[in-house]
Amino acid sequence: MMHVPEIAAFALLRAGLTAAQLTYASNQVEVIPDSEAVAANFPEVEDVDLRSPAFANPDSVPATFANGTSGPTDQATLDYFLQTLAARNEWMTYHSPDFKSEEGRSIPYVYLSTSKGIPTDTSHNTYGNASAPAKVRIWMQGGVHGNEPAGDQALLALLGRFDANATWAASILEKVDIMMLPRYNPDGVAYFQRYFATSFDPNRDHTKLARQQTRDIKQLMVSFAPHVGVDCHEYSPTTPFGANEQWVDAQDGQFSAMKNANIHPDIRNISEAVFANNIAAAMERRGLRWGPYIVGPSGTDDLVLEETTGDAKIGDSAVALTQAIMFLTETRGIGLADQHWQRRVATGLTMVETIVQTAADRAEEVYSTVENARAKFIASTDDIIVTESARPTNITWQFIEATTGELVDIPVQFLNTTPVVANLTRARPEAYVFSRAWADVAERLRVTGVEVKTLQSDFQGEVEVFNITSAGVARTKYEGIARTTVTTETMVKEVRIPAGGFWVSTRQKNAAHAFVTLEPEGIDSYATFNVFPVSVGDEYQVYRVMA
Repeated sequence: MMHVPEIAAFALLRAGLTAAQLTYASNQVEVIPDSEAVAANFPEVEDVDLRSPAFANPDSVPATFANGTSGPTDQATLDYFLQTLAARNEWMTYHSPDFKSEEGRSIPYVYLSTSKGIPTDTSHNTYGNASAPAKVRIWMQGGVHGNEPAGDQALLALLGRFDANATWAASILEKVDIMMLPRYNPDGVAYFQRYFATSFDPNRDHTKLARQQTRDIKQLMVSFAPHVGVDCHEYSPTTPFGANEQWVDAQDGQFSAMKNANIHPDIRNISEAVFANNIAAAMERRGLRWGPYIVGPSGTDDLVLEETTGDAKIGDSAVALTQAIMFLTETRGIGLADQHWQRRVATGLTMVETIVQTAADRAEEVYSTVENARAKFIASTDDIIVTESARPTNITWQFIEATTGELVDIPVQFLNTTPVVANLTRARPEAYVFSRAWADVAERLRVTGVEVKTLQSDFQGEVEVFNITSAGVARTKYEGIARTTVTTETMVKEVRIPAGGFWVSTRQKNAAHAFVTLEPEGIDSYATFNVFPVSVGDEYQVYRVMA
């Protein structure tokens, strides 16, 4: 089996990254276009009308897009496009929130609804209430990584379709409300780099919450309380597979529903059985190749491909942990500059359009499934999942032969996470309780939508407490942190937490965020990221109140 460091290293390559040191505002990846033989597999997609800015107004695309030093649509063009569509469609409202990017750029979003009470301000608490009862709420985000332009362009193309087809728009918006944040990371787009301006990865900050921009956008999403969501990215096909670099990625699009086992199984089931199957069918109807999102090693013929994991620090998993149907979509594009541009955006549009269409066509089922799953999750007495792993299986995976351009099916070991295997499980507490000294922890939880109550009087009672039995520190830093891997033993003791401390009930919709951060062995926990610094022999200062 492939070891975690190897998987992590290839995940960087998959994202178009290398081991080069980061610098300010200049972290573009090398452009490595497909050869003529490989490129023959990526003709333009017929009968797809793309109405995003890069296609509706080709003159707006800068020449630097062709050499991989910029994207096709700058901030002013995007903003004009959104405001123009909002001005001529009463079902669309444009918002420029109070919060900004790290360098002060606006982060506009649009709200699509035909329900009464469409919000006209930037209050974080209006959107869920604005939806009519039983309407499905869909959250859509793109541009998380600034060098993945087909992500935000696919969402803009979807808006273009809404604008151009009033009948279709009305049929969709009768059933769903949509909040769309097309460009999550405008600083990254400005520099055509993956990262925030501070060189933090926007898509790896969803438990430690190191950056204010992450917190601001997360609070907007949480206030909307979506039933369905999608996070639109591109992946890098520029690192070949095989000992002789003989195989190249073939999939136009890869997509995955979220896998974390603390997402209620009813939500995971409808994600796979209904949404994923519909996306696959839509891709095939347009002659597009697809697969689940994977990472795997280069430099070997013994391929081990790992499917999307339940990693809670990643943005799409974080949305799903609010008990929502959530998809990652990836088009084949990092490092290609403008090569296959029409096909890439058509691929992205196909995936996001299908998610929206499916949610509308099956709105009653989607709404009831998610709402009922949330109620079941809140009431559940099942164990919680602290750590999980994939199931090794043997399959074939389609590649393109680098020299001939032929499509080939290659045997691989596939680390299947549909579903994951629960490794460490633990009885669900009724609540977590901890001292007011950890106010920063309470604030992090609140940002993720977890209700944290302040103790009005002392808490005194019997609790489960963890003793740290090992605490291994990583050899390298991750975004400035040497992560700690811990093991524990459980004891029972009496504790007193003075008034002013914090009480986190697990009987709430967003409690899974508490599970993945407060249980110390979790790969994305506050102990892992040293928010709670622990050493061998320490008593972990979050206490589990049992039923």
